[in-house]
Amino acid sequence: MAAGDPPRPMTRKDEADAPVVPAPSNVPTTPPQPVARAPQPRPAPAVTPTDGKKATGKLKKKQKKLLKDAHRPLDSWERYRALTDILDEAIDLVDLADHKARFALVIMGALNALMFIMASQTDVFDAIPVSWRPVMTAVVIIYALIAVYFVIQAIESLRPRKAQPQVRYASETGLEDFPVGLRFYEDILSRDLEAYRRAWRELRIGQLNAELAVQAHALAQINKAKYGALRRLYLILQVLTVMAVLLMCIGSYFVLSGKARRLDAKAAQQAQGSGSQLAEPQRFARVGVSEPSGVAYHAPTGHLFVVGDDGKLSEVDMNGKVVHSQSLPGNLEDVAVHTPSGDLVVLSELSSELIVYDPVARQERRRWRLDTDAVLGRSRGDRKEGFEGLAFRPDPSAPGGGTFYLTHQRKPSMVVAVAFDYDRPAGTLGADVVKARFDLDGYEDLTAVTWVPELDRLLVIADSADLLLVLRSDGSVEREVALPGKQQEGLAVDPQGNLWLADDKDKSLLKIERGLDALRSARSAPSEQGRGTGLRVPG
Repeated sequence: MAAGDPPRPMTRKDEADAPVVPAPSNVPTTPPQPVARAPQPRPAPAVTPTDGKKATGKLKKKQKKLLKDAHRPLDSWERYRALTDILDEAIDLVDLADHKARFALVIMGALNALMFIMASQTDVFDAIPVSWRPVMTAVVIIYALIAVYFVIQAIESLRPRKAQPQVRYASETGLEDFPVGLRFYEDILSRDLEAYRRAWRELRIGQLNAELAVQAHALAQINKAKYGALRRLYLILQVLTVMAVLLMCIGSYFVLSGKARRLDAKAAQQAQGSGSQLAEPQRFARVGVSEPSGVAYHAPTGHLFVVGDDGKLSEVDMNGKVVHSQSLPGNLEDVAVHTPSGDLVVLSELSSELIVYDPVARQERRRWRLDTDAVLGRSRGDRKEGFEGLAFRPDPSAPGGGTFYLTHQRKPSMVVAVAFDYDRPAGTLGADVVKARFDLDGYEDLTAVTWVPELDRLLVIADSADLLLVLRSDGSVEREVALPGKQQEGLAVDPQGNLWLADDKDKSLLKIERGLDALRSARSAPSEQGRGTGLRVPG
């Protein structure tokens, strides 16, 4: 190359021939960095008309296959799986129906428990007006009949069933599709063990599917019957629920309205000055009987004698302390003192007996049975009702030294005076001992009676109204006095003029200080018109 000529560019050969000059050791070397390149778009494949025809052909084949598969018949194993699913669903429906029937029984049990609790409260029956009682009785009878039908439907829904569908002969269906009976327990037991094993070895899938179809059909018939009974069961349950609610509402209404009327009557009596002027009672619990139902003052011992429904007789001093207690068989409702002999005469309601008891020897002497219908002079409206109150009025001119007074609780509400030879042996007392009958139809729950010589009056408790009735000698009601307590079933007067009440619900004796003085000072007022003014005598 001549001087002054411009340098020519270096060729690859010159680069190869050039000497390699080593890099200085003190100069750091930097590795070459990769050069980032932008991604290059890949060219789309060219679509030719032939490729489009191929894709369209594949799509049509797939659609044709799906369409053909949707309309083809099931194969044997698909039928088997489908039939077992149907059987499982049918069995689930059977179990569901049984659970629903049991749940209906639980609801019915709760309703009946409420009805029983309501029926066990005597206040409900006492509060129902006499004119309403036939209607309420009819409704209760209808409820009971429907409840019985409910139980029948529950049994119908829960009882085991067997359904046998109609199966054609094997010659009409072919052995391949004829059920051979290998699943139902009765069919299984119709063969011995070896024959049953051989039948499974020779079984075809078509025969098994046919048997599954028969079982599915049988379960469908069972479910149809069970759910039919279940529909009737719940329809009856709805009716009974409505009836139970109505009965409870009506009963509650009469109870509450009756209490309101009694409160109004007490307020009106107090406003008129003829109400109760009785002092607040003193309460004695634990008097030797669990449910005090009668009390009497025994002058020879100076003690009170208390009887209870539990068949207990208890002797209590005037401070409420138990002196002696013993059992006396019977449903004891009241006790009276036969003044001439000093004996106690105890009234047993359920057996309708008068029991003579010696309080000194502390033993029973004899019993007289009361012919209740003959003593009342009519048939009782309710055979469960009986005499609940007993008192004795001394009278030397009367047989036995006096007259016994019996109060019949209700249906009819009546006080009966009887007199008989006290020394007569045990036996039956009938209409021949009756001296007088006093109808008190306007009152309910006559639970106690006592004779008060200082007033020359009979005192009778009308428990449902919490009233003390003051009766004249002819049986007419002179006045009404409001009584404290919850369920007064016994009444006595001691020599100091204190009133003693046996309260069955409160399980106690109530002592009303100077109660006799309060009755003396109370102004006499005419009884309510039409209530307890009727006098009937034998013959």
